[in-house]
Amino acid sequence: MKKRVVITGMGAISPVGQDVETFWDNLSNGRSGLADITRFDITDTRNSLGGEVKNWVSPPEWTSHSRAVQFALCAARQAVEDAGLSGGPRVGCCLSTNFGGTEMGEAFFRSLAGEGEIRAGDFAGISFSTATDLAAREFALAGPQASISLSCASGVAALGFAMDQIRLGRADAMLAGGYDELALFSYAGLCALRAVTPDTIRPFDLRRKGTIFSEGAGVVVLESLESAQARGAIIYAEVLGHAMNNDAFHMTAPDKEGHGIHAVMSSALKDAGINREEIDHINAHGTGTPYNDRIETSCIKHVFGDRASKIPVVSVKSEMGHTMGAAGTLEVICAVKTIQAQFLPPTINLEEPDPECDLDYVPGVGRPYEVQTVLSNSYGIGGTNAAVILRKA
Repeated sequence: MKKRVVITGMGAISPVGQDVETFWDNLSNGRSGLADITRFDITDTRNSLGGEVKNWVSPPEWTSHSRAVQFALCAARQAVEDAGLSGGPRVGCCLSTNFGGTEMGEAFFRSLAGEGEIRAGDFAGISFSTATDLAAREFALAGPQASISLSCASGVAALGFAMDQIRLGRADAMLAGGYDELALFSYAGLCALRAVTPDTIRPFDLRRKGTIFSEGAGVVVLESLESAQARGAIIYAEVLGHAMNNDAFHMTAPDKEGHGIHAVMSSALKDAGINREEIDHINAHGTGTPYNDRIETSCIKHVFGDRASKIPVVSVKSEMGHTMGAAGTLEVICAVKTIQAQFLPPTINLEEPDPECDLDYVPGVGRPYEVQTVLSNSYGIGGTNAAVILRKA
């Protein structure tokens, strides 16, 4: 029998807040964290807007690491302290990222071209495993460890991996989460893919033209129910099930029929052992790109049938932008807070309805709502789809 898995700690670094409570307060009140990018030259890019973590100050012990790794370690520390968790051989870690320490990578390759000193630290900053390795040492996480990079599905994929370790009895608790930083190399590449909107992010709006990218980190502590109860830990929510698959269609374009997306939602329901009537709310991937929002809407209808119109669907990317590797985990944290507060955050900038996107997206203003069970979706370039289901503890 699979062990039950719960969330006992959370940490968030984002454009709308550098702790969980500020993050939730801004999301629930529909406050945007997007502004002109100031950290690098955005000349000739598609848009000046981004979701920077403003006024960031790294703890002194982590200043030698990339901004992305600093985000990850700070979110992890918040989660560990929130859970009151001690490390050991039965506690592991899985962190995920799209681009890792891109800015330090830029510095390393510039130095190879003769622009400044060649530093080993800049080379190390490129590695996608750096944050996981450092977190393991910092918090004495001697259990299972993995670093994942599955584009924008990374955060939920990490949570799924961590959940499986606990279910299979390989760990009592796991840190799981995602992180990324804004840097010129990655931002210019995303602009070249034309994923970036020329104006602002408008999930499910008729005028939507693309997304706005951001930075940050989200980390949660997953723990077996038995372990959490034995420690007397506060349990925020239960993780009922998860699923992951791939469109097997195209490197960047989504499958326009959405076969992988509706399959991953159905598989998550099956893994959770519940039926579709038990889902009260969906935290959507909701990137604001023309294809994603239409396909996600269509797939929700495919899976939930007549109930689709009665399930509130929210994209908090409208407030915080697309935080890449951090997105899935930050959205899981938002889903947990939605359950706790019994309140739906809004989808902002949704002002002109699209006839093809005709669900209840909670436009403009959040509202009280009875929520027991939430489905959270994440999809990524490369075709990876991931979904996770949470329930009130």
